[in-house]
Amino acid sequence: MSSQTKQWMEAALLFSAAAAVAKGLSALYKIPYQNMTGDSGFYVYQQVYPLYGMMLTAAVYGLPLVISREMTLNQEPGMQGRVLSGYVTVLMVLSLTLAAAVTFGAGWIAGAMGDPLLTEPLRWMGLPFLFLPFLSVLRGYFQSRHKVAPTAVTQVVEQFVRVGVILLAAWIGMQAGNVYTAGRSAGIGAAAGGAAGTVVMLLYARRSGLRFGWVRPDLAPDRIRRLLVQGLFVSAAAMLLLVMQVIDAFTMPERLGEQAAAQKGVYDRSWPLLQFGALVTTVFAYASLPLVTKAWERGDREEAAMYATAAVRFCLVFGSAAAAGLAAVMPAANPAMFQTPDGTGVLQGMAFIAAAGSLYMTGAALLHAVGSAGTAAAVLGGAALIKLAGNLLLVPVYGTAGAAAAGALAAGTAALIVLWQLAMKGLFRMPDRRFIGKLGVSLLVMSAAAYLFTAGGTTLTDGRLMAAAWTGTGTAAGAACFILLIHRNRLFTEKEWEQLPKLPKLLPYRSSG
Repeated sequence: MSSQTKQWMEAALLFSAAAAVAKGLSALYKIPYQNMTGDSGFYVYQQVYPLYGMMLTAAVYGLPLVISREMTLNQEPGMQGRVLSGYVTVLMVLSLTLAAAVTFGAGWIAGAMGDPLLTEPLRWMGLPFLFLPFLSVLRGYFQSRHKVAPTAVTQVVEQFVRVGVILLAAWIGMQAGNVYTAGRSAGIGAAAGGAAGTVVMLLYARRSGLRFGWVRPDLAPDRIRRLLVQGLFVSAAAMLLLVMQVIDAFTMPERLGEQAAAQKGVYDRSWPLLQFGALVTTVFAYASLPLVTKAWERGDREEAAMYATAAVRFCLVFGSAAAAGLAAVMPAANPAMFQTPDGTGVLQGMAFIAAAGSLYMTGAALLHAVGSAGTAAAVLGGAALIKLAGNLLLVPVYGTAGAAAAGALAAGTAALIVLWQLAMKGLFRMPDRRFIGKLGVSLLVMSAAAYLFTAGGTTLTDGRLMAAAWTGTGTAAGAACFILLIHRNRLFTEKEWEQLPKLPKLLPYRSSG
């Protein structure tokens, strides 16, 4: 492996590690939040936060990448200052517009969601939009200089502060009021996290010698259009789960009847679990992305296809394992994490979205790596329409199970389309029946092991703490079983296996060819 490739891999691993910590926190803190506020409180949170979450995704992923590319193309010191100033100006106008729309339009948005009591929590969600321009521009600036530490550190600091403030504000809200008062914590915490991230970024900028002051902004229309359009296209790879949550927020409450808050709160328990399942999967798959980009840029289509196929295979194997494992341990995990067994069947069905969603996100990221981010965005739009139509048709009849089915159909369709697009570009080779058969057997054995450990343990003991212990034991047993099976069955080639973190040293093997 060349020194340049190693640098790309090290940068990708640092980004992946920071994303893993940030996303892990983002998924896990929702469990104590639900425990503190109940299913109705969790419903309030899930109604208001995803709107901001979509913009935050663009600020973390899409916009900085576009800015980084533009800064690389404009190396003249004077021109760089004008370009940066132009980006800050445009994004400030955008963020102020969005902040005003959410703050002053909170009543209308709450009415569209079917719950006027959401007005006050929604008003607080306008505040964190104000920090997004600085985070986006400074992240892009540092990435253009191949400095990944500022972005990685900022992402982790921002998430730690956000999570801590959200939980504290929710606790205060529950003491002083009700679940809608506690729901203000989403906006308060997001604003605190954005402020902390901005401060850290400014400190890095000062240390790097970046000077601040008024510079006449460069507002070239083509550059601004590329920023907004390409930024949205690039962000599409990470937005599938958020888009589904936003659609749920606007379509489910009115169609669930009198107990909408409690029912949707139970249904919303699935999202942190799906986030965590997708995180485990994409950390493995995304490590191949820099290699795909470099091979594609130098015209080596065969090598690009090799790495892209490996990324999809990683995602298929570990994504299906995450989904099957979640479904297997859910009867014990649901009461262990969320206090009651309500909605276990629906949550088991939602686990499929973890696998299909991960495949879409990996495929979309690969399409971006080869310059087809617009295709991934179009697929996301199609998936959103499927989810919307599915909710409108199925939720009135089947309740939360209908919403789960609509999400699974949308995610599955999106995954199939992006894989087809990759195949059309020669970047993906369909696995053969032997591979699928070995994977299927491995999943069945893993699921059985996980289920037997959790179900057997919870029948012998009682209480939430013991359910959590048996869930952890069953998860570990299933994961160990699955790793041993895919190692023994040689599901990956030797080169693919060597790309995985830690496993090649623990379980080295030579492929039989």
